[in-house]
Amino acid sequence: MTACKESMARRACLLILLALLGLCLSAPAWAADVQEAKAQAQALHWLQLLGKGDYLAAYQLCAPVLQKAATPAEWQKLMSELAAKTGPAKSRKLLHSRPAKDLPGAPKGDYYLLVYEPGFSKLPKLLEQVAMLKGGDGQWRVAGYYLK
Repeated sequence: MTACKESMARRACLLILLALLGLCLSAPAWAADVQEAKAQAQALHWLQLLGKGDYLAAYQLCAPVLQKAATPAEWQKLMSELAAKTGPAKSRKLLHSRPAKDLPGAPKGDYYLLVYEPGFSKLPKLLEQVAMLKGGDGQWRVAGYYLK
């Protein structure tokens, strides 16, 4: 092989190695983005169930830590009373999302804290905070719901 061809082959190998290194370095960020998207999608689905008044279905999608705080009947009563005070959500906009490992009063785990602006008809300035917890089965479930 001539010196010119060897130099070109080395450059090609170097470019391939750099590209592979870039892929390896971006893989954790990509995986985090996928998990965040899954948590957000599950949170929106759950919030839509609340909006439809399907409180039992929403309860069934909650993390065990939240289900232990209320029975299904207590949950339905609480969510129904809450909906009467806030009115329906006109639209829902994600304001921010951040990962967390532990929350006050909750078990350690993989969380995403999501804040939405729902534009409730009776309380338009109210914000929704949803804490999503990744279960051992890889599924994201609601571990906390707060209005602020």
